[in-house]
Order: sequence, then structure tokens, then C-alpha cells
Amino acid sequence: MSLTATRLNEYTLSYDSSNLDLWEHRASNYGVFNTFMDDTPNLIPGFNDLVANRASEVRAVRIPVINRKDFSAGSSRTCSAQSHEITSAFVTPSWTTYQVGFNMTPAINATNYITYQNEFNNKMWHMERTILEAMDTAGHTHLNTNKTQVNAADGNPYTVVSNDMVVPAADNELFFNELGSIFTQNDFPSTDINVVGSPRYQALVREYSAQGTSNAENRQFQFGGYNFAYSNRVTVATGDRDSVYAMPRGSLAFLSWIDDDSRNNRTSTDGKEWTTMSLPRAGINVGVLFQSTCADKSTVQTGLDATLSESWSFSFDYSFNSSYNSDTATYAGPIFKSRFTKT
Repeated sequence: MSLTATRLNEYTLSYDSSNLDLWEHRASNYGVFNTFMDDTPNLIPGFNDLVANRASEVRAVRIPVINRKDFSAGSSRTCSAQSHEITSAFVTPSWTTYQVGFNMTPAINATNYITYQNEFNNKMWHMERTILEAMDTAGHTHLNTNKTQVNAADGNPYTVVSNDMVVPAADNELFFNELGSIFTQNDFPSTDINVVGSPRYQALVREYSAQGTSNAENRQFQFGGYNFAYSNRVTVATGDRDSVYAMPRGSLAFLSWIDDDSRNNRTSTDGKEWTTMSLPRAGINVGVLFQSTCADKSTVQTGLDATLSESWSFSFDYSFNSSYNSDTATYAGPIFKSRFTKT
């Protein structure tokens, strides 16, 4: 005689009662994208109107600008009429479409410890994480492509190589004291500077910004006026310790746009639905195309030869922008890149 046949099956805790996979779904550092997002209202205060008036993918939007003007002067008064005309221009943001999505099969969740909502929430988070990494990467590409080609401080204090200031290891500790003077030499403000660095750079910032007056050499004084962020997408060249981008606040802008069908909540005769959704982690709104159909999911779970299958597609157009420079070969731009060497 035995009770073996009626022994309890294995016990499974509710998914919502555990955080065992918390770090499986960890986020990264998106300092580049966050800096673009935060700086947008400073560079383009009317960005909402600009985006709203892009009625369709084929309608361009543009921003008027005035080119820098260097006046000529004389050493005596003259009766001649003065003639100094200014030159205006348009900046037309360039747009790129981004789309990502996932599917749901409700019948699978009906007999699973992972509920429909568990699965949906998890896929939403990883979809947002994918967007954040893509936008952070695109933002870094924009910074590196648009770093200044002119630097009045070349060689004083740092040598410029391929438009990067090369900072020797011995000069690390006073870099931010020097950076203010570099911006001054290039006629930019020396305070209220946005700084985005590779991850390891925060170790130097923490070390020197935490020093106080009781230290033998106080390095704390130089950190006022800087806004720090870090990103795993800021690449570091072989042989270097860190890469750092610095630009005055009001130099960067990120624009995003949603398609007309989504903005107008349209539906089709075959059950497709368009709408918009706010992505709180990514910090943007996106267009959503939802559609459902009968599908064969028997390869996923036996018996689901003809079951409900849902498709969620998320999309938006985006544009990274930085401050206008009418002559990049003559005038310094606001984005300065520095490379910190290990020696």
C-alpha cells in the first residue's frame, strides 16, 4: 500500500510573486538619447508645431535660419550708402522610419503559468528597450558625424586628431577645468554644458567631483556648470580609456512623428486598427497597427491548428538634429569630442 499515486505535483509560484528574472530584463544606459530629448525644447522651442504640421511622409518641414555675418569696418566716416546684406537659409530635418513589433497567441496563455498580460507586458518592455538602444545608437552616430571640424584651442591644451581632442592620462584630473576655457576660446559659453561619456568615464567624474577642501589636491572646483550623462553606445577606440562629447545646452534636438492613419485612429474592413500609444520608458509616442487573424500555431503548441493570432506593430519617424553651422570648415560647431588615452 502506498500514497505515491496521489502525491502532489510540483508547486509553481505565481509569476507575479517573484522578481527572479529582474536583471534578465535590465535596461542599459541611454545617455545620448536622453540628452537629445532633454535639449530639444532649448534648440527648437516650436518643435511640437513643426512635427504637427508634417501632415504626411511626403511633406517636408523646414526651419529658417540666418547665416553668420562678419562686417567690414573703416577708419573714417563716409557719405557712401552702407550695404551689408544678410543671407538666410532653410534647414530641412531628415527623417528615418523605425518599426518594430511582436505577436500574441491568447490560446497559449490559457494553459500557461505566464498570463496574457505577463507576456504582453514583457514584450512591451523589450520592444521599448530595443527602441532605446536604436535611438541611442543613432544619436551617437549624429554626435560623431557632426563634431566640430574647427577648434581654436587645437594644441592648447590638447592636440586635435581627426577632429578629436586627445587627452593624455596625466591631464585627466583637470580636464573639466580646461574644457571651460576651450569653449571660451571657441566663443561658446563655458558653463551649462551637456557632457555625454562612455561608461567608465563616470569613475573619473565621481572621483574628482567628490574631493573636498580637506584633500591634498582639491579637484572639486571644476565640476560646476556641467550636466553629465553616460551611454554604452559611446564607443572607445583601441588604446583609449574613454570617449567624451561636450556641447552647450541648446545644441541638440530629437524629433519624432506618427503616421496619419495612427493619428486618426483608422480601421480597415478586414479588422486592422491604427492608433497611437505612449511608451513611458522610451519617452515617446508611437503609431500602432493592430491586426488579428486565424493562424496555424501548431508548431508552437499542439492543437492550435486554427487559432487567434494577434500582431502588434509599432512605428514612428525620427530625426536627430544639432545647431546650425553655415560654414563648418570656418566656424567651430558646438559638439566637441575628446578621447582619453590610457597613457
